[in-house]
This record gives sequence, C-alpha cells and structure tokens, in this order.
Amino acid sequence: MISPPLIDWAVWSNLDRYRDIELILLKGHLLLEVMLSEVLRTRLSLTEPKIRKLSFREKISKLSMLAKDDGGLMEALDFLVGLNRLRNRLAHEPFPKLETDLVAWSEQVLDVFLKNKHQKFTARTKTTQAMSALAGWVYEYATCET
Repeated sequence: MISPPLIDWAVWSNLDRYRDIELILLKGHLLLEVMLSEVLRTRLSLTEPKIRKLSFREKISKLSMLAKDDGGLMEALDFLVGLNRLRNRLAHEPFPKLETDLVAWSEQVLDVFLKNKHQKFTARTKTTQAMSALAGWVYEYATCET
C-alpha cells in the first residue's frame, strides 16, 4: 500500500506544475475521480468495467451508501459534489468566472483535510493543495482496514 501522504504529495506535485486554474480544476477533478474509483473497487468490490460506466456523480452516489456511518466520508463527498459543480460550470458555461468560487471551495477543504502544507498559499496553490489533501484522505479511506 502506498502511504496517503505520498498520494497527497503526488497529486500536489502533479497539479503544481500547471499555472492555469481551469487546467488545475480539470486535472484535479480527474485525479480525484481515480481516487473515487479506488474506493469503489476496495470498499464496494465493483469491477473495473462497472466503475468505468459510472459518471463522477454516480460514483459519489454509490459511495454515499457508506457515508451513513462515516461523517468524514460524507464531508469528503460533499466537497466532491461541490468540485463537480465547478467542473460542470467550466464545461458548460462559455466564460465561467470560477476563481473566487474555487478558492472558497479550496479554503473549506483545507480547513477540514489539510495535513501537509507544501508551499505558501495563493489562490492557485490553495486549489492544488486542497485537491491533494482531499485525494490523500479519499485514498486513505479506500485503503484502511474496516
């Protein structure tokens, strides 16, 4: 098993190389979807073909069954729903103004899930670190013993 802090760092270092906030949003969304797929595989024993057929939102819905007994998971899923809304705005609005909302989302995530601060906070780095902290937590949830 890879340690969750290493996942946190790997996601952060992957996202930190980008300067465009929209690209960070898209890449971060994708990396978090990989973490969701891992939880579905390990906690719900879903097969890869079944997981591939699920949308981001459907993955969250499936995992919400587990959240009834776990407040941390419910909070993480709520943040993932919020991130998905932001990503959908980027995909469906011609000129979305996302930075303020993405920074607000990031600050909320960091308040709950930040374990390892990798650099000084700016609007961009808050976003990269929020996504990496959330990815590390989701991965830890996927791989911990029940």
